[in-house]
Amino acid sequence: MSNVPPNTAPPVQDMPPKGGYPAIRYSRNLPNRGPPGAVLWAGLVGTITYGFYRLGQGNQKRTAEKMEALRSRNEMLPELQEHTDKEYAKREAFCLAREAEIMKDVVGWEVGKSPYFSKVWMPRAVHDFSTFYNKGPMPPAT
Repeated sequence: MSNVPPNTAPPVQDMPPKGGYPAIRYSRNLPNRGPPGAVLWAGLVGTITYGFYRLGQGNQKRTAEKMEALRSRNEMLPELQEHTDKEYAKREAFCLAREAEIMKDVVGWEVGKSPYFSKVWMPRAVHDFSTFYNKGPMPPAT
């Protein structure tokens, strides 16, 4: 088997030094990784609250500007309506004159009478029909 003679001496074992080995530090020594979760949540809630506050302030400002624009338009409404009425009257007179000229040979035709049997007054859809009549353009709206 083996040519080595058996060792009959007792085994020699390494022993610790007198007083023992120094203690091994096995605890984790990690640096601080930032603020705790409660501080992060508080910052998040504060930021969102401030954002909604600013949003509300912007909405109130925009609403006030819209209301001011509506008030100013309502102040100008009589002048705008007067201008529109003058333009409508001018075009209506032009259309009635054209209708009287075209329908002068039709017996029983009443110029300006609505062909509909309704008691509700509806303004005529006044357009520039001069291209159909070849009599010159409608008077410009002033």
